[in-house]
Amino acid sequence: MTTLRNRSLSWMFACLLLFAACGSDGEEVATTAEATSDAASASESESGAAAESSRLMVVVTTTILGDIVSNIVGTDADLVVLLPVGADPHDYRASAAQVALLHDADLVVSNGLQLEEGLIDVLEAAEADGVNLLEVGDLLDPLPFAGGAHAHEDEGEHDEDEGHDEDEGEHHEDEGDEEEGEHHEDEGDEEEGEHDEDEGHDEDEGHDEDEGEHYDDEGDEEEGEHHDEEEGDDHGDDDHGEDEGHAHTGGDPHFWLDPLRVAKAAHLIAEELAALDSSIDWEGRADSYASELEALHEEIEAILAPVHAEDRKLITNHDSLGYFAARYGFEVVDTVIPGGATLADPSSAELAALVERIREEGVRAIFAETIESRDLADALAAEAGSDVAVVELYTGSLGEPGSGADSLIGMLRVNAERIAEILG
Repeated sequence: MTTLRNRSLSWMFACLLLFAACGSDGEEVATTAEATSDAASASESESGAAAESSRLMVVVTTTILGDIVSNIVGTDADLVVLLPVGADPHDYRASAAQVALLHDADLVVSNGLQLEEGLIDVLEAAEADGVNLLEVGDLLDPLPFAGGAHAHEDEGEHDEDEGHDEDEGEHHEDEGDEEEGEHHEDEGDEEEGEHDEDEGHDEDEGHDEDEGEHYDDEGDEEEGEHHDEEEGDDHGDDDHGEDEGHAHTGGDPHFWLDPLRVAKAAHLIAEELAALDSSIDWEGRADSYASELEALHEEIEAILAPVHAEDRKLITNHDSLGYFAARYGFEVVDTVIPGGATLADPSSAELAALVERIREEGVRAIFAETIESRDLADALAAEAGSDVAVVELYTGSLGEPGSGADSLIGMLRVNAERIAEILG
């Protein structure tokens, strides 16, 4: 009983710290721990406090993971979401109160793949302190970044789409030397650049087809074996061990823009919960949520059907739509911000080259993000031509209540509708 009482007091103290932090710096934290936010909890009986403290406490990093986990835990666990709506997961930093909650959690669910760059240290510290940490993105067979033309040039001519082939990655590091000349015997420098881009795109399409076939039977035992934790980690290490130009290593972290991968993530989270508390059918709830995601996938395919193949070209704010592009047959032509994070600054030469690329490719829209300013995208569109639109998508965060994007399913549907409206 002493242990349970201490756990309850620790939880209450952490929440008081959290509410104090929210009042001072405006950071928001979503939680379902109603018993600790109500003054009536102070008068609960000792047996009631013990029952409350036996509930699992799950802390997640992003609003997107919060929505995924909430569909599994319902009201049977206390759920805390660190990032507020609209926050950029690439640069968010935890408050002292949030760090305390991390160390008191039964389970912490993060995206992994270095998405939460500002939280890496505190997550590692919590794990070292014995907290169960599930970095779910690492276990989902992460894709390499889709990349863009100027991103390739900035990173020593690495072909990002071929980054998973270690030998080929070494070959491109020495691009222009005699060894590569043997590979491209009759191609000049300009033709070689075009060949690299086309080759990366061809590989993406091949990967897309294989991946589509693989996920058609999402949730079956064969797929579960394919995506076990050990394989996910190994794959991540091999993908980008040499790709030092990116803010991320191990692959593209933006898996949630593919609903079928999210379905797999739901099952992984349910497995972790079952290991902590087997009295609840977490897996059954994950199955139900996965069914909703599979239905959404079919709905998105129908929404995007009017977009012709030649119009399925995306210029994005940063390299965040790779999973969406792979799932639905689009090509990420280029990005405004080089690489897979939002923290880099493009040079004037890169922006001028991007304007030319937009004109050459006949791209009809630049897709900005709700978590970042669209000023740069607007300037590029104005320079490229009056027929280039700027369209905001939800990428790193859910939308505000009433936006239609305040759940992951709603967010993915809204994104598909906006893309289809401008490109269809």
